[in-house]
Amino acid sequence: MAQQTSSRLHPPLGPPARGRGDSYWEESHRPWAILLVLLPLIIACEIGLATWPDNLPAVQVTAHRRLLDVFSSLALPPPVLLAFGGIVTIVVLLVWQSFSRAPWRARPQTLGWMYIEGAAMALPLFVMSRLLLATPLAAGTELLETLPWVQRVVLSIAAGLYEELLFRMALIAFIHAILVDIAGMKHAAGLAIAVIVSAAAFTWYHDPAQMSSVGIVFTSLAGLYLGFVYVARGFGIVVIAHVIYDVIVMLRT
Repeated sequence: MAQQTSSRLHPPLGPPARGRGDSYWEESHRPWAILLVLLPLIIACEIGLATWPDNLPAVQVTAHRRLLDVFSSLALPPPVLLAFGGIVTIVVLLVWQSFSRAPWRARPQTLGWMYIEGAAMALPLFVMSRLLLATPLAAGTELLETLPWVQRVVLSIAAGLYEELLFRMALIAFIHAILVDIAGMKHAAGLAIAVIVSAAAFTWYHDPAQMSSVGIVFTSLAGLYLGFVYVARGFGIVVIAHVIYDVIVMLRT
């Protein structure tokens, strides 16, 4: 009974903190470690978006624009509104940390290994891309080739952060809550369905009408894989994997 309750309280946000152990596995799942490891990416992304030139609306990451649309009715100054995606990410992780009762500490070596593991988790995406696509599939528009490399890196970080925030953390948690907490479905089944639905939404979001059939297959498999990484290893690792893949692909575009 206690185990079932724990899974319901911590659906797809990674396993709950088990006591105060300091193993890499446990510490890398904790929201505080995730926040610390992602904070440099969030800061770089927000500075990059805030200093973007006038063509930002044409190439802005759709997930970031969706967040702005949701909060555009709020009476907030433009700099705050532009940074809202990063603010939401930080607030969510801080609230999650507060409710998790996990220690407010993270060893530097844990943060370093999270980047290494995230890079390793990006490798299957490159393998799938190599096997299925003639050229790597990059998120963005035809304007990508005209952007300097710094702006491509900013777009890559924004895509990794905000797409994982929307499609993995938010959407999987929402679907899981409906299926498991409301409909009474078993945790594993509800989580599996949530990952599949989020992968379908992820594919739709990348506009299948503009992709070839193999591009749709790759995007669907990538969505399923990222959902698996999120469930198995947490938000921090999946964001790093996504960002690393996008950065390399963007720089090769």
